[in-house]
Amino acid sequence: MVTAVGNSTAQTVASWVAQSRRFRKFRLDGFADPFTIVDCQSITSELFGADRLAALLPSAIIEAIESAPDLSASADAPCLEILIVPPRMGSADCERLSSEMTSWLAPYHGWSDRPRQRLIVSGGATAAWSALEHAYQALLENPHLQHVLIAAVDSACDPTQLTELAKADFLLRPGNSEGIVPGEAAACVLLERVANAAQIPVGSFAIHRPSLVLAGSPFWPSVNASEASALGQTLASALSLAGMEAVHISHLESDMDGSNWRALVEASALNRVIFSETTALPQWRPATLLGQTGAAFGLIGWVLPAVLHDQAIESVNTVLHWSIEPSGECAACVIERSPY
Repeated sequence: MVTAVGNSTAQTVASWVAQSRRFRKFRLDGFADPFTIVDCQSITSELFGADRLAALLPSAIIEAIESAPDLSASADAPCLEILIVPPRMGSADCERLSSEMTSWLAPYHGWSDRPRQRLIVSGGATAAWSALEHAYQALLENPHLQHVLIAAVDSACDPTQLTELAKADFLLRPGNSEGIVPGEAAACVLLERVANAAQIPVGSFAIHRPSLVLAGSPFWPSVNASEASALGQTLASALSLAGMEAVHISHLESDMDGSNWRALVEASALNRVIFSETTALPQWRPATLLGQTGAAFGLIGWVLPAVLHDQAIESVNTVLHWSIEPSGECAACVIERSPY
């Protein structure tokens, strides 16, 4: 992954352990006070739109491919590539980014020589779970499909996007403590089919089928921000899809950024689904370090626990990971470590 605190997974995790923040102030024309952002300044400075996203994404994709185990055993098996982009991207920019993705993957013949299908998914912070559901559907439809590559990129730090968010009063500022700190990031995972948890390779993690639920009304800035039934339903469904109960979860992970509306939604849902069955659990909140990274958030949240465990920074068994959008979209899944 590529984030504001690291141009690679290793750098990002090191910054995570040190809690090294790179927030900075950014002035927008027409606004008296600067806004707080957390951007990948060394990569994206002076870039806009699709150019900005195209600068973030290749390192994440290449890192995922180069860190993959030997793919030669399934050299003839078809594979699926899913590219997640923010909803504001037009079709021409999506095709351009998809074409560049093809060129970045071309040198890796163990992957690029296979029969491949490409799917573009558009969305915000819950888009990774939508992509994962597409992957599960593809696995059901094609028993020969062995690998799915999911890549995501987003930037709320693009000046044009920042201006739109500022005009809508969605940014953190004096007088709006509920606003977001915009971030930007890219991430990529390469997933392999396994029949069940017993077949997860030693030291690896599985991502169970996701749950996606849409609330009946927006969470924010609606007055119904404390209505958490949709998130509670999402969490309960994610546990059920993984064949687990609350007592089987070792860690929680969410897009909590300190805003009151998220805290109200989370607390109500967790008290009903998790803490009614078990005690308090450790919870990771990547947004407090990276800002809100939009479409890239889900993938970052899948990579982080695996790397923390692999580097013996934290012992991780199972993670309940979720995201909620102000519009009322909820998504969650369980990440499970190999039992061996």
